[in-house]
Amino acid sequence: MGNKVNFFNILLDQCKIMQDAMKLLNEFCAVNDEKIADEIIVLEDKGDMARRILIDELNKTYFTPIDREDLFALSRLIDEITDNTKSTIEGVRLFKVKPNEQMFIITSTLVQMTEHIYNAVLRIERHRAIARDEALKVKEKENLVATQFHQALAELFESDDLKSVFKYREIYKHLKLSSEIADQAMDFLLNILVKM
Repeated sequence: MGNKVNFFNILLDQCKIMQDAMKLLNEFCAVNDEKIADEIIVLEDKGDMARRILIDELNKTYFTPIDREDLFALSRLIDEITDNTKSTIEGVRLFKVKPNEQMFIITSTLVQMTEHIYNAVLRIERHRAIARDEALKVKEKENLVATQFHQALAELFESDDLKSVFKYREIYKHLKLSSEIADQAMDFLLNILVKM
């Protein structure tokens, strides 16, 4: 009965799903295959389930290894990144846009960010200095995504096709939002490290 719940493992499950979803989004931007888009939708459901498990365990557990509010917030933000991969796909489908080079470039950076998030969460318990370094790498990459976003917009605004400009701008904003959520997630993780 008295098996201790490992909240770090549940968080890692969430991170793995987030990472896989972002890799698929990046792949989708490279090859524009609807099957890949469908896989992202399925993964987002898995991500929601992992989050529900974490909340369920939080409700049943009196003592948690880290502050329960921090745990809840970090889990929520990781889930939001996964959610955002799905809403990006939904936007692509709604606007009937084809993935372009700019989307591929930005999602490539987002894939790197999710890898650093995974590594940061993996190291929280035993290697805090490494966890901190990984979190700071995510924050650096967020600045890179902001630059890539503005470059993509500058290129987009060269077009006279206003409908196309509007549609792609919405997709780029979705991608930029993922980087901002990742940055917030790492703020929480850095706070957790300070309190440990």
